[in-house]
Amino acid sequence: MKLTKALIKTIGLLSLLFPYQTLQAKNSDYLVNHNKQTIELRFDPSFNNMQKHRAHLWVIHASNALKMVYGEFPVDYFITKIKASRRGSDPVPWGEVNRESPSEVVLVINKKASLDQLKNDWTIYHEFSHLLIPYDAGDERWLSEGLASYYQNILQARIGMFNEQRMWQKLFEGFERARRQTNYSHQRLSYLSENMESNHNFMRVYWSGALYWLEADIALRQLNNGQSLDTALLKLRRCCFKDPLTATEIIKQLDGLTNSKIFSRQFETFSRSSRIPTYNTLLNSLGAQQKNGIISLTKDAALSDLRKAIYLGNLNSG
Repeated sequence: MKLTKALIKTIGLLSLLFPYQTLQAKNSDYLVNHNKQTIELRFDPSFNNMQKHRAHLWVIHASNALKMVYGEFPVDYFITKIKASRRGSDPVPWGEVNRESPSEVVLVINKKASLDQLKNDWTIYHEFSHLLIPYDAGDERWLSEGLASYYQNILQARIGMFNEQRMWQKLFEGFERARRQTNYSHQRLSYLSENMESNHNFMRVYWSGALYWLEADIALRQLNNGQSLDTALLKLRRCCFKDPLTATEIIKQLDGLTNSKIFSRQFETFSRSSRIPTYNTLLNSLGAQQKNGIISLTKDAALSDLRKAIYLGNLNSG
């Protein structure tokens, strides 16, 4: 398919809007660049040029969201494989991360999905967020899935896909899905997360983990020394991404990097939990109060400022 004059003009405008993220092709592979970092896109042969271009814009958007954590990509180079969905109508019915060298994010998409439909799907934000820790997938999978579930909502909010109220609504709804999944309440979270494919307790695993990271983020911000989960993850990137780490090694490193016991303090509690720990009191303290399942935000709660800071992030707060 030849590029139309309108599309060529659009590409030129986008190159001005994204000076560090140029649209380009090399041996049929598209690239997303930021400074000396690169995301390489690889497509199934069935994608035409227009479909590749649309997916490229989508990945540019999601990569900009990923940078809203601490201003750069978690790894300097990774591959994003775009595959065509052969069933269902969801924009992005599947995604996964292969933690090899280099890392690969695999996204299965509906080739007919519009750019807006792709942007509004949560999957790419979730999978990109997995890259924020050098996890070896060997133990306590709830930790990694929880981090991705936590940040998938934060990234979408920070990049402007929805407002602060909607962000907290989505987090609350995730916690509620975990609360309702009680068919394996006799099993600890660590066991469930190691056997998700057989027990299908995905909601309890993912959103218990998300609650863990929310608690850690709040505790770091309460130290009042400029720390947050964002800053802790940047320190982890700079010190510890040479080799994959177990979940327990990641926790140990984060404690040391933040000069605290915040990460280890609740780690065993969550790992051994038989249901998602309570969260309504925490949300109320943040000024994210729910009534009949609807979250409303207040400015006069004890931790309202922290709630707002999580939404904005360091890169937007100035």
